Amino acid sequence: MGRKRLERLRGDAHRLLAGNWRQGSLADGTPYGFTCPSPPRYRHQWYWDSCFHAIVWRHFDPPRAREELRTLLRGGRLDGFIPHTIFWHDSAGWRRAPFYATHSVRGNRATAHIQTPLLALAWELVAAASDDDPGFAAEGLDALRLHYDWLARHRDPDGDGLISIIHPDESGLDDSPKYDAVFGWMTHYRPGYFWLVERSRRLRYDSHAIIARYDEHVEDVLVNVVYALSLHALARLSGDGAYRQRAEHTERALLEHCWDEDRGLFWDLAGRGHSPQRISTWSSLAPLALPSLPERIGRRLIEEHLIDPRRYRAPFAIPSVSMEEPSFRAGWHLFRCWRGPSWINTVWLLAPALRRFGYGAEADRILASCVELVERHGFREYYNPLNGEGLAARHFGWSTLLIDLLPAGAAEDPGPAGAPQAPPSGAAGKSRSYRGSVGRELWSMGAEAASETRRRLRLRRRRQAVNDIGHQCSSAQPRWNMASGRPWPKTIQ
Repeated sequence: MGRKRLERLRGDAHRLLAGNWRQGSLADGTPYGFTCPSPPRYRHQWYWDSCFHAIVWRHFDPPRAREELRTLLRGGRLDGFIPHTIFWHDSAGWRRAPFYATHSVRGNRATAHIQTPLLALAWELVAAASDDDPGFAAEGLDALRLHYDWLARHRDPDGDGLISIIHPDESGLDDSPKYDAVFGWMTHYRPGYFWLVERSRRLRYDSHAIIARYDEHVEDVLVNVVYALSLHALARLSGDGAYRQRAEHTERALLEHCWDEDRGLFWDLAGRGHSPQRISTWSSLAPLALPSLPERIGRRLIEEHLIDPRRYRAPFAIPSVSMEEPSFRAGWHLFRCWRGPSWINTVWLLAPALRRFGYGAEADRILASCVELVERHGFREYYNPLNGEGLAARHFGWSTLLIDLLPAGAAEDPGPAGAPQAPPSGAAGKSRSYRGSVGRELWSMGAEAASETRRRLRLRRRRQAVNDIGHQCSSAQPRWNMASGRPWPKTIQ
């Protein structure tokens, strides 16, 4: 990849993160600084989005990366719980407030549920880039221990090493078809999700009570892969071997309980009966990210699935659902996500595993396709894996993870000459606070729907034109008398 292309991508990523940065302080003086995933639609702080943002920020501005993760810790509770979403500078929007997993419809500073626990791994990566602040690695250890101990106490009641999610969006894969059978009418994109939230409120989000009373909970493969990776990171940061043992326990549990030898995939386990959910999504391939994964299993995941053109070897990036699945949808699908399109964070997790197992050419092909996607459409929320169309939110923060996969040839250069620089990281930097409104929220939704409507109308017109040409060609051909071998007279035709 040429240096100029690399610098251009890095400059675009830096400007996006800087433009989405928000900082300020609450009425009680608590400071915050974080990157919105994509305002105005996504204007709050999301747990794993902030981890991804910090991983990229460390290439441009390590102090800002550290502030992103510190802000995430400040949004947590003293017992170690860290929420899925934190509403620092703006309350939940009118459209989303009733469906946020909060203790009440109004007046909440954060949600009451979790998200894929990436924090310790992100903390380790940012600490490694913090030569200017060597104390950062140890600074958060107490809070990180509390967080991962909270997850073990509250989300692994049976002690099998696999933590559970009680809402589909806790994994970050909100509308994935792998949750359809588990949550049924209460899936994330259906009206029943309101009841899923309400019944959790009535039990005060007591995970033990919810898991004991209901079957709508999942030991999710992706969540537990990230949990194991983060436990290993915490063990390295703290020097505490207990966290390494817990990580190994989770890795063994994934192999013993989630691996399907016949299908060559890992399955989520649902309900009190640990029923396997046999829907092939990229989550089933996520254990490739575990360095301890046996080579035989890793090669099966890659050869039988990841590089199989019938399943996951699409022209662009990696589909979020196997192309063989009936639920696969390559394009925009009624504001539902994770039902087929490709996401950059999927590539970030899986491409390094391809190299580790010796499939460097495939990793290069996938990475090149991602570069093409971003150069054509910018950093979008997700992309059509078949035609490369950019979809959903624009200026989407974690899609800048592409920078973390590219060569570091321009690492010392913050961006191309003349590129706008990010505001100062310190307290002197001006706060960029976004205030939501019904009008802006409606505009964002309408623009997305209108774009998809125009695309479908163009496709329909194109198909109609092809059909018209076909009919004209068909009518121009003479009809033959098979008995005589000659065309019928036109009066008969």
